[in-house]
Amino acid sequence: MPNQSPSLTFRVGAYADYDSTRHSTGQWRRARFDYSYGLSAVVNINKSKLSYEHSVLLPEAFFKVRRGIFEVYIGRQREKFGLADSTLSTGSYAWSGNAMPIPKIQIAIPNFTPIGFTKGWVAVQGTFAHGYLDAKGYILNPMLHQKSLYFRFGRPQDVVRVYGGGNHQVVWGGRLADPSSNPTTIPTGGQLPAGLLNYFYVVSTLGPPQTDTSKYNYFDLTNRIGNHLGSIDVAVEIDLIRHTLYIYRQNVYDDGSLFYLTNIADGLNGIRIRRNNPKAIVRDILFEFLNTTNQGGDEFVFDDPKRRGKDDYFNHQQFRDGWAYRQHTIGTPFIPPALGPNDQYPYGTFTNNNRVYVFHAGFAGTIPVFRSQWLNPISYQMKLSFSRNLGTYNLPFTKPKDQFSALASIVAPLNVLGGVQLTANLAIDNGSLYQNGIGTFISLRKIWIQAK
Repeated sequence: MPNQSPSLTFRVGAYADYDSTRHSTGQWRRARFDYSYGLSAVVNINKSKLSYEHSVLLPEAFFKVRRGIFEVYIGRQREKFGLADSTLSTGSYAWSGNAMPIPKIQIAIPNFTPIGFTKGWVAVQGTFAHGYLDAKGYILNPMLHQKSLYFRFGRPQDVVRVYGGGNHQVVWGGRLADPSSNPTTIPTGGQLPAGLLNYFYVVSTLGPPQTDTSKYNYFDLTNRIGNHLGSIDVAVEIDLIRHTLYIYRQNVYDDGSLFYLTNIADGLNGIRIRRNNPKAIVRDILFEFLNTTNQGGDEFVFDDPKRRGKDDYFNHQQFRDGWAYRQHTIGTPFIPPALGPNDQYPYGTFTNNNRVYVFHAGFAGTIPVFRSQWLNPISYQMKLSFSRNLGTYNLPFTKPKDQFSALASIVAPLNVLGGVQLTANLAIDNGSLYQNGIGTFISLRKIWIQAK
């Protein structure tokens, strides 16, 4: 979405899903290979100075192959990682959907699948991927290592289901765009550690041998290969007959603070109550609280892991473009990029504001329509977020910056031209972090469906 108005956007896509009859319950062992693909193109017309806002974009372009419970895909597609609500949430801490999808190759068990000998009481879901980040920036052509593993305890029909697991994200490899700058955090020559051996260090989270100074500098030997981050998640889902209650917690990590529980106060907390009636006027109600202000404490003492604070979420001294893709935060959007030349964080790293409190509420449902031949029931969403922003430990704001953001959205199916969707959005920003503003988005969408 362009950041400047007025703008006009054209979007077109073609998708083919799997044949669901090949993957019915109990049939996965003898299911044959199946495929799925998706392609969406966006053309923006506006006067933005950012080239990627007025060019042809491919937010999704992927091809997937599936056999039984396993899936392999190549390309980029929208995904969800972490045990958070998928529609009304602010987004998972590590992977919120705020940035364009990253191109990658991934093998996965995409859906919770029962482990046979547990008789359905334990199910597993997981991914393992290798991706490619932006070819521009402070570090050229860095790579992404990503994996996740989640378990569900309890069968779908049980009253209580418990979930647990985590995800691991690493930016690694690449080379310095300007080798002549010769920063002390980058090996001589500007090439960051890469290759199969270093890939092992990235995947395993083990560090290289402390004595190998021929391949690694002091920064590599006293840290890890790459920029590691992610979350450890727990959740519980309770069936209340007419409603379903979903409660979740994401504990965040950016170095070893979570292992020693020194940053346990930080994380994303959520509770959603859903009415088990898809046509309810108010079907979903969600409340979330995000805290990233602790970061293991306000001091960094290298020789004392319990005092190795100042985690400086989403910033890194080697990968100064931060936990971002095309200058957009990959993780929670409430840790934003520095907004301009006067807001740059020291050493040019990504964000100058990663200590935040966020209170968030979301609502969704369906508005019935009576006695109308051309209008079907209208679905709506509303999101309300209040954040208090403190800056960073190294460069705190003079005083906290409060920000309120809101979004209201409706989708109205029209019985014209064989079926058209009218979408209208209204967004508001008000506070001292961003420029105050009101944004609107109106679209008409036509979908053609052909059975596979």
